[in-house]
Amino acid sequence: MKQLFFFVVLLVILGIAGFLYRATMEAPLHDTNSSGNTAAACPADAKVCPDGSSVGRSGPSCAFAACPLPNVELPQLGIGFVLPATFTANLDAVASAGADDSLIAAYEKSAIANATSTQPDSIVVRRYAIPAGKDANAVMLAHTMYESSGMQPGSMEAFTPVIINGKTYQMITVERFEAQVHVLYYLPRDTDVLRFEATEHNVNDWTDANLDVRALPTVAALEKMLSTLTDTSGAQ
Repeated sequence: MKQLFFFVVLLVILGIAGFLYRATMEAPLHDTNSSGNTAAACPADAKVCPDGSSVGRSGPSCAFAACPLPNVELPQLGIGFVLPATFTANLDAVASAGADDSLIAAYEKSAIANATSTQPDSIVVRRYAIPAGKDANAVMLAHTMYESSGMQPGSMEAFTPVIINGKTYQMITVERFEAQVHVLYYLPRDTDVLRFEATEHNVNDWTDANLDVRALPTVAALEKMLSTLTDTSGAQ
């Protein structure tokens, strides 16, 4: 009788031990958040930022963290890039755009870096949708105007193709007047066209027919920014 009793107790003990072992092995990993609550651990994969650094997943939804400056992400466009070191976001310009929904972001050169001019040099990002029945060329022509004359280019021959990091941009200078130079870089995509603008002030040789506008500091900074342009539309 005693042997039977001990046998039953042994079976119970083994059953409990097996249950605890299985529960421990099959339970998901957990960590503790700042509130002291336990939460499922996020996957250990990483998102590479435009400058080559990386960020991991965090939070209840395990979403990727935002890439820190100088990285900039524009989710509405599905792109990211490295902002030039001397430029900062001009939130007032975007806020005051009003009905102009093409303006997505604006950046201006810091006062120290721009000390030679009363107006800050700037970089602007715009987006134009491609309407049904139109193509990217029609959109670029429709939204390009020579600022001194108010005229539009007659054809795409007025643009210069520029390849930057494997992407082909259509470049055009729309203003060279009173020491100011304004250059546009269009990037056609499937459903829209992105426009990146560089405005340079205090250009002493703006009347020189041989002026290389791509060598101007702000235009060169824009091209360097475009060389870091990455597609973030697939990021979770």
